[in-house]
Amino acid sequence: MVVVIDVDYREKSRQGHAAGVIAESILAEKETGVAAATVEEIEDYVPGQFYRRELKCVDAVLRQLPLEDLELIVVDGYADSGSTEKALGAWVYEKYGVPVIGVAKNKYKKCLVANTEVLRGGSSKPLHVTAMGIAHETAKDFVAKMSGQFRLPDLIKLADKCARDWTLSGKLEAP
Repeated sequence: MVVVIDVDYREKSRQGHAAGVIAESILAEKETGVAAATVEEIEDYVPGQFYRRELKCVDAVLRQLPLEDLELIVVDGYADSGSTEKALGAWVYEKYGVPVIGVAKNKYKKCLVANTEVLRGGSSKPLHVTAMGIAHETAKDFVAKMSGQFRLPDLIKLADKCARDWTLSGKLEAP
């Protein structure tokens, strides 16, 4: 089982809404379920410390899943920064011991990992892929081959859409 996680925020109320799209594999064409949760008292965004804001939200989704079945976690952002400054995915990998692929829509200037770019769907704007617990090139290959004809793979687009749908909060539609 694979879960692709994204988070949306309401700055005024200091809430985060996380959604995890569940699939049989990273190359699956369709999801098998969605887990979602609202998190109170999120932290402010601090450049280079994205995990402070996101980790609590990622945890809220992962706590709903049978972790023994989890083979891979995909997060919106970086899994490895290549420096002592740990990225979100490194925190998730350290906590759960499950391989993590980070897919970022924008380049993080302080990332020291080389060759993170993956072009998809004829787009000239790359995704930036890093990984923990799985080979970097394997992670990039997976993202390049994920289902969907556009820049963002279908499962990642769905996770983004579900994160923005706060009516899903607290629901688990599992396989």
